[in-house]
Amino acid sequence: MMTNIDAINTNYSSDLIDQMLDNIKPEEQEQTDYKMKLAAKIYAGLKSKGWKSLDLAKALNLKSPSLVSKWLSGTHNFTIDTLVDIQRALNIRLLDVELLPAPPTLNMNFTVAVAPASLREDIYEPLQKVIDEAGGLQSTKVAVVY
Repeated sequence: MMTNIDAINTNYSSDLIDQMLDNIKPEEQEQTDYKMKLAAKIYAGLKSKGWKSLDLAKALNLKSPSLVSKWLSGTHNFTIDTLVDIQRALNIRLLDVELLPAPPTLNMNFTVAVAPASLREDIYEPLQKVIDEAGGLQSTKVAVVY
């Protein structure tokens, strides 16, 4: 008699597994996350075209159709050439290497005549309000004249 997979306790825990997971470096986890996301995008691309793994293997003239299965496992370390070929075959975007334009910056120069003791109370808060209303600034130059 086969065990009902839904009846298996999903709250299983293991000290060994917890210890192994604790030893994964954030950099390694990030790499794994990207590989899994690439696999998910490739799978979605296959489904959107109504293709199976074999169809992609044929479109890319692969010697081994099992390579597509490896790609879909989320463990494959892709070359740029392979990713470009997959993008082209599935008409999807896997790489985003386009340079984005720099966000617009707002430069403001203020010259304010104040006594040093009053700078924080009389000037800082109104100046901060102007900056906030302008959407924030990368840097602010403030010239204080005594």
